[in-house]
Amino acid sequence: MKFLILLLLSTSVLALKPHTATYTLSVSDFEIAQVKIALRKKGDVYTYTLDAQTEGLAFLIKDYQIRSKSTFTLNQFGLQSQRYQNFERDGNQVKKDIDIYLKKMQVDPLNQTLSISNALAKNSNEKNFYLLLNNGESIAKKYYQQVQNNSSNLIHVISSDGNTEVYFARNKYYIPVLIRNKDFTYKLNSVNFN
Repeated sequence: MKFLILLLLSTSVLALKPHTATYTLSVSDFEIAQVKIALRKKGDVYTYTLDAQTEGLAFLIKDYQIRSKSTFTLNQFGLQSQRYQNFERDGNQVKKDIDIYLKKMQVDPLNQTLSISNALAKNSNEKNFYLLLNNGESIAKKYYQQVQNNSSNLIHVISSDGNTEVYFARNKYYIPVLIRNKDFTYKLNSVNFN
């Protein structure tokens, strides 16, 4: 019995698969950037990074860059954030420069979807996701719910306010393939699992 419990705990902790991915960031159906995401694991610590900069016609209108990094671990209670760094630049002006250490049970803006991915990998029938989001400026309770979906591969999750919807793919280790809110859309272009 003890072995079975340890086995269940160890497999639930290994839910996230390291990968690199490219997403297209769009605003009002206008593509503004290719977003590079990487999830790496060293020992028991995960590092999740995001790198985006406007390109093409969007770059001519606005030179904007985002670099984010999240460090976290997984345990039987889920994703445990440790540190969140976020740098945003608009032209020559720094818009955000956040570097915080998070407390237990908090997630950050970058890893909040991974927290849901981890929960879905452990139980794809999970319907409710409660997160304590620390964005470096404030801490807020977030609630997401899985809603009915006709796809056998995609899991559709929406925020309680209805402003954000995320589609997670079963055949891609539950990573988000589409994130859409009132301001922007991220759509997965490619992914390579390490």
